[in-house]
Amino acid sequence: MLRNNIVAVALGTTLVLTLAARAPAADEEPVAPAVQGAVDKGLEWLAKNQDRSSGMWATPDANGASVAITSLAVMAFMARGHTPGQGPYGENINKAIDYVLRSQLPNGVLCSRDMSNHTMYEHGIATVMLCEACGMLDDKRQEQTRAAIAKAVRVILTAQRVPKSAGNAGGWRYEPTANDSDISVTGWQLMALRGAANAGADIPAASIQAGIAYIKRRANSDGGFSYTGNDEGGSNPARTGTGVLALELLGQHGAKQSLGGGDYLLAHPPGSAAMENYFYSVYYCSQAAYQLGGKYWELLGPTIRDSLIHRQQRDGSWTLDSGQTVERAGGTAYATSMALLALAVPYRYLPIYQR
Repeated sequence: MLRNNIVAVALGTTLVLTLAARAPAADEEPVAPAVQGAVDKGLEWLAKNQDRSSGMWATPDANGASVAITSLAVMAFMARGHTPGQGPYGENINKAIDYVLRSQLPNGVLCSRDMSNHTMYEHGIATVMLCEACGMLDDKRQEQTRAAIAKAVRVILTAQRVPKSAGNAGGWRYEPTANDSDISVTGWQLMALRGAANAGADIPAASIQAGIAYIKRRANSDGGFSYTGNDEGGSNPARTGTGVLALELLGQHGAKQSLGGGDYLLAHPPGSAAMENYFYSVYYCSQAAYQLGGKYWELLGPTIRDSLIHRQQRDGSWTLDSGQTVERAGGTAYATSMALLALAVPYRYLPIYQR
């Protein structure tokens, strides 16, 4: 079974597993009624708009990153406490997980068949989901999922070891063979490795340490984090939330780069619904602020919450504005899943959400 109350921390040459905060008891409601209502309504929309035959949630043109979007939707259900095979959404979750498992290529990569690039984005997101779901599955699916995770982890570790320049070392990029890195793809792979360690996988501490070093190199003088280099693209909430969350999840709580990122987010909260990468930003910043705790969560949490609730559609979904050109390819299922994951952080049902 997946150990839902542990966190992987890199120390020396091994991964030490330490106790984390428990998930809330059944009679606890860690969010306001308005948030609970928004989350439940959003999940109803996802359930109604799942492809019943395949189990997937598709992009607007039925192509693209359907494995990633389906994985995000699964995590949205589990973040509210719904489990595979049980309750009103049990079969929705099982069918979606089956779809992701069927999508794994012979080389271990988890991605949509028609993906021509950005493979590691899909792979990282899908691996995170399988690690989060593994311990909740029936015996047959758990066996299949553990095998899939083992293959997926090998892909991640091998991709990190591709020869790279000093500035790119320790990170990941769009393809498994890439010799450069960026903070966004790297964030997903590090979350996947932490999740895999929680699920019992043997993760070399050197890989975690190299990933931490890469993330820290992306910290800018303004406290924020950059995309591929400290002089390229500058800081923004999405990159900064990614950097902070990666450091917090990997045992760097209180590191100067993590706290600097938190201060940057306080000064640049992801509250504008028209901003580019809005849903990506609120997802990462919500998690980052929660992991930091204290003033960061007290101030950023309500900002993100109110922004999301304000823009939820009457049918329970979230949609993308015309200015969100990068995210538009993901469609409504992507936007809704990311919004739900941001709102559901306080429930702490997902191991990756626990402090």
